[in-house]
Amino acid sequence: MKNRVLATLFPLVLALPLPINAAQVQLYGVVDMGFSMARASGNGPEAADGSWSYAMKSGMRNSSRIGLRGVEEIGTSGIKVGFILENQFKADSGEFQSANTLWERESSLWMSGDWGKVTVGRLGKLRSPVGSTGLFTTNNVNPFGNAMSSFVGGHKTVTVGDYFPHNNSIVYAAPKIQGLELFAQYSFGDKDDAGEMDDNDRYMALAARYFSGPLKATVVFDTIDKAHASDCAEQPSTVTAAVNYDFGVVQPFLLVQYFHSSPLNSVGFDAQRGYMKARGNYSGFGGMLTLRSPLAGGLAKAGVGYMKAKPEDKGIGNDLTRLTFSVGYDYKISKTFDLYMDAGYIQQRSETSTGVWILRGTEVLFGCVKFF
Repeated sequence: MKNRVLATLFPLVLALPLPINAAQVQLYGVVDMGFSMARASGNGPEAADGSWSYAMKSGMRNSSRIGLRGVEEIGTSGIKVGFILENQFKADSGEFQSANTLWERESSLWMSGDWGKVTVGRLGKLRSPVGSTGLFTTNNVNPFGNAMSSFVGGHKTVTVGDYFPHNNSIVYAAPKIQGLELFAQYSFGDKDDAGEMDDNDRYMALAARYFSGPLKATVVFDTIDKAHASDCAEQPSTVTAAVNYDFGVVQPFLLVQYFHSSPLNSVGFDAQRGYMKARGNYSGFGGMLTLRSPLAGGLAKAGVGYMKAKPEDKGIGNDLTRLTFSVGYDYKISKTFDLYMDAGYIQQRSETSTGVWILRGTEVLFGCVKFF
């Protein structure tokens, strides 16, 4: 019932008459569609049989989304206020990405001035590519993106932490000084009922970003204050750093992360279950090196990634490593329409009490993305 109500309300919102200063309100979005050929194999009780699967997919490079944003300048003081309402959807089926959540990627109100910028609402993590507050966008971190496909090695395959936005969040961005920006984020928790506030896990993050000419560098520390954790050792935390430098003929991207007591991201066919997955929380490190270079009017790219993780509880998880290789090519048809083709290989090695289990995945994909 809720899905039907939201589906009815969404087009009505877009059809509402805009105020007099309608030039300050913008409808925008991305539609990403493509085809994937993937196969998985290996040994162990959860290994697949190695057969190929074929699928049409949405959002393999960029999440398909649609949104509204607006801004208004207040008087002559330089203070501006604005809002962002953004929904993520599956372009291949037309479904919402998250059921019962209309503005799944972001619903925010912000104010900016000489003192910086404050944003409140449902916001993406600083250590993510999501929404207006996410700092780890494709052009800043990794040209393969965050692994929306099955086995093409985006940086999410060798790092931990989901990218889901947090409700009841506040982000402060300090004024930029000589290319340096500082950020802070705090979430009061995803549960809205007053009686549940003590049960909320609270996300916190600090970040610094430095952009100067061809150099881009970002570092983020984040943690979750668990409502029912017995001590600080159970609090998941990460330190993630990314840097790239555009030499013209080639642009290298380096991403490294240290993580503590954190669940690993699943990789593979089923977005909910995953083919390559691990139970429990892990500590370790991961990283990815990617090169991008102009070629025949487009951009060629190649990358390698590695992750090593140890479980906090040996009774639940196993020592684990992941290795990824990826190649790809992007071609821009126009300012708002791109074609892409990628291929990737990922191997996950787990050292268990009964032996070594190795899972492998291979994927070839091609698609297109339209920005508006």
